[in-house]
Amino acid sequence: MPHFYFHIRDADQRRSRDRLGLEFPDVETAYLEAFRAAEGIRGVFVARGRNPRDYAIEVANAADELILDLPFAEIFDRHAGRHVPRSMIKAAREQGNRMMRLSAEVAEQVRLVRENLRRSQDLLNSLGRGHAD
Repeated sequence: MPHFYFHIRDADQRRSRDRLGLEFPDVETAYLEAFRAAEGIRGVFVARGRNPRDYAIEVANAADELILDLPFAEIFDRHAGRHVPRSMIKAAREQGNRMMRLSAEVAEQVRLVRENLRRSQDLLNSLGRGHAD
């Protein structure tokens, strides 16, 4: 399982290095852990009279290569819903438009099926009357 290190960087680019690290199945899980850690560390900075927005979490792999750089300000803004990347907004709009088109297509198909059922019932009724005569 991949090993990840979570270093803390301050506004002056000084680092508090994680010497132990943690194992996670993938980068996405490491990202989520960094996100959770930032929320937990926030109170520590505030208690020490420091602004947590001046810090970042750097996630490095076992070779100490930087794979994620997560500024606390960005993490807090995303968590508070104040920062939504434009690509996500565009994707949401496209998905919404697609859903509206598909809903309209489904409604039209339902209308056609109902019309066909009505015609089939009319045909069966007329055939039933024809046998009774």
